[in-house]
Formats: sequence, C-alpha cells, structure tokens
Amino acid sequence: MGVTETGESPPSGPLERFPDLIRAFYEHREVPCVSETYLILDTGGYNTYAFRSEAQAIEWLASRIGANDWKSRLGGGVLEVLSTVPELLPLVPGIRSQTLTAAAEDPFDIAVIGDRITLLELNRRLVCTIAIDDPAKLRREIERRKRLPDSINTPPMIDHDTEYPYMVKAYLDGRELVDPITEWELLLTALEQLTALYEIDRRRIETVAAVRSLEEELMAGDELDGTVRTALELLDELELPPALHRGLVHGDLHAGNVFVSDAVYLLDWEDVRTDYLIDDFFRPFVIHQYDASLHRLFAEMIDGRGGGGRILADYARRIGPITYGESTPYSGLPLFYLLRLLADVGAHGSLRPPCRELLRDVVSEYR
Repeated sequence: MGVTETGESPPSGPLERFPDLIRAFYEHREVPCVSETYLILDTGGYNTYAFRSEAQAIEWLASRIGANDWKSRLGGGVLEVLSTVPELLPLVPGIRSQTLTAAAEDPFDIAVIGDRITLLELNRRLVCTIAIDDPAKLRREIERRKRLPDSINTPPMIDHDTEYPYMVKAYLDGRELVDPITEWELLLTALEQLTALYEIDRRRIETVAAVRSLEEELMAGDELDGTVRTALELLDELELPPALHRGLVHGDLHAGNVFVSDAVYLLDWEDVRTDYLIDDFFRPFVIHQYDASLHRLFAEMIDGRGGGGRILADYARRIGPITYGESTPYSGLPLFYLLRLLADVGAHGSLRPPCRELLRDVVSEYR
C-alpha cells in the first residue's frame, strides 16, 4: 500500500497534536461536539489521513492516494475494495483507529494532516483549514486570497478568522493535476490566469544585471563547484532576453496546486512573494523531478526540440510577453532558472537538492 506500520509507540510531532488542534478549533467556533472513532492512515509520505469508516470517505481517500506510483495505486485499490467491508480496515498495515472530536451535527469526513490540518465535510461541501506550527503562514494566505484578481480561479472562501486563524472554503469536485508534462495544456491555463497577478507590480530587470547578481549569490553561498562553473559557461553561450521581469508569483506552483473541476483552479496561496516571474513556469517541473528524472525535458527546452521545446515555445508565445517582454523561447531561460534556484538559500530554497541533480544531468548533456 505504500504505508508503514504504526506499531505500539504513540505518534510524535503534528500527529501527536492534531486531535487537540481539531478540538480547539471546534471550541473556538462554539460548535457542539461529540467523540467519534476515526481510522488513521499513515502513508509513510507527506500526509497522514484520518477518515470515517464510511464508503464516501473511503472512496475519496482511495482516489486521492491512488494517483501516483504503483504502490499508491495498490493501496488505493485495497481501500476501494474494503469500502464495502470497512470493519476490516483496521487490519490493514498502517491503519489504526483513534477517537477524535467532531461536530455533533456535521462531523468531518476526512482530515488531511501535513504542515496544516484540512477537514473535509463532503456532504456540506466545505473544506476547513487549521494551522499547526505556523499560524502566520495561514494568516498570510487568507490576506493574499482576499486580494487576488477576480480573473484567477480559486475555491471561494466562505468564512475565515485571521486572529485564530482558520479558513473555510467551498469543496470542489475534481482532481489535482498528476503530471505537468502530459497535462501541460492545463498547467498553461493556470499560468495564463497568473498573468493577472504578475501585472500588479511588475518590474523590468536588465538581464546583464540579473546574471551578475546570480553569480555573486552563487559565490556568496559557496556554490561555485565544477558543475556550477560549467553551467555558467554554458549560460554565457545560450540566449537570454534583454530583460527579465520580477513581481508577485504564486511561489509554490506544482501539479498538486492545480485543480481541475468545471474550470482550472489554483490552490494554496501562502507562498506568494516577489521573484522572477518565470519561477511559476519552471517550478512545477523541478518539483516533478521527485517522481521522474526530467533533465532531458530541460535539455529539450534548451535545444528547442521535442516535448520540452514545444512546452517552452508555448509558454513564450502566450506568457513570455508578460514575464520577460517577448514571445521568443530563449534557450538560456531553463539554465538561468536552475542556477537561480541553486543560489536561493532562504526560506524558498527547499528545491535545491532536486535542482542540483537536474543541473548536473543537464550540464552533462553538453559538456
């Protein structure tokens, strides 16, 4: 199933605190509550799930975890089969039962526990989000969502409290993007929506200055190893636009934050920041590097051939005039982005490991 056995020792970290955080959320909203037994699924990955032993919740969870690798698909298949006999689910490795606080009238069906808690009420079609360790991050997301341009599709926010904080959104039927390459047209639709965000505070940076700043940041971060030096030499041989534009970007765009329903929706706005606007284009592919090696895609972008060349050309034609002032698919853009990501040692530098791997493999294609 792609799950790990829980064993007898109690969970730690967010898994130890999430029952108290759910109870506190309902107490803050003065909602009458009861104690209910939920099943807890530890996937061994980023998220843990608490769910009711009812067919609707089990089927949702089966579809959620069964979309990626074969282990996940196997696990999703097992859950789907057992949705008809939920009393057998506690016998599955990685699943245990636990008593949690829930609303007496409309108990949540599923809780997704990651860097925050998301409570899904499937019948009422509501999604409640509660902070775990970083309430300021959720407050930022609430404020940023309130200021988004109307042309950007995001699930409607029904209720919120920035002091607590929490947020209640509309639940949408649909699915997350699975693969930014095979579903490129959907990702491109999301990027077109983001141009309204880019226009809010867009500034032109001369490329010569941008590259000079990049070199200084790499040197300051002690990143000038052989691969990076070779990449900088290669970048000097490739073409870049005269200027690059900076402004507000989504900041964490990837397949899981693009939702396909009656339209394409953009999720999770807590990482909005000022950066080069091309960040939102390349980031989904770097994140997908965790699932599949993508250095050939980046090499194709640089060479202007194959699927990568087509993706860069599409982006240049439809988004390029906003993000760098032209519709030409410049060959140096992919390499500039990878080097920029490697130079980012701040809060948004978590993608440096897959970026370093990508950069090494891309450079080896040319040197």
